[in-house]
Amino acid sequence: MNPVMLQTVRLSALFLLFGSHALIVQLKPDSKEHLYGLELQAYPAGFIVAVNHERFVSPNTSWLFRVSANSTGRQDFSTENERENGWGMGASPGYRKYVALKRNILVFGLHTDVWNLWIDWKNGPTSNRPISGTSFVLVLQPWVETGYIFIPASSRSRIGLSLVSPLNFKAPI
Repeated sequence: MNPVMLQTVRLSALFLLFGSHALIVQLKPDSKEHLYGLELQAYPAGFIVAVNHERFVSPNTSWLFRVSANSTGRQDFSTENERENGWGMGASPGYRKYVALKRNILVFGLHTDVWNLWIDWKNGPTSNRPISGTSFVLVLQPWVETGYIFIPASSRSRIGLSLVSPLNFKAPI
C-alpha cells in the first residue's frame, strides 16, 4: 500500500471514532478562482451526498455553496417514534480557510445546511394497531469542519477527509 493510501486509511479509522465525517474530492484544484467537488458525509443516522462549488476570495479562503441529498435511518435515536426513516434535499452556504503544509493542506470551515426532509415514522410496529405517518421537516443546521486534504503527485484532483461537528440549538416552540 502506498504511503498516501495508508495515511488515508489511518485518518479514516480515526475519524470513524468520532460522530460525523466527510470525504471530499476536489476537481481542477489548479484554478485560482473556482473549485468544484463532490462530498460524501456519513453521520450516525444516515449519509449526505453533495456537489459543491467554491469561489475563492483570496488564495487561502473561499465561499462554498453545495447542493445535496440526505438519507436518514434514525433507528431508535428518536425519543418520539420507534422507527424513523427519510430523505430530503438541501443546500449549504459556507466559508472555508485553507492552510498549506509542505505538500498537503489543512482545511477549516463554517457552514449552514438548510434541509427539506420527509420522515416516515412508525410507532408500535409489534402491536395489533401500529400508528404511522409522514412528517415534513425543515432543518437549519450550522456545523464546523476540520480536515486534511491529500494532494497526489500524479493527479489533477485531490482528496480529503474532514471531521464535521454540528452546532445544535433547541428552538423554543
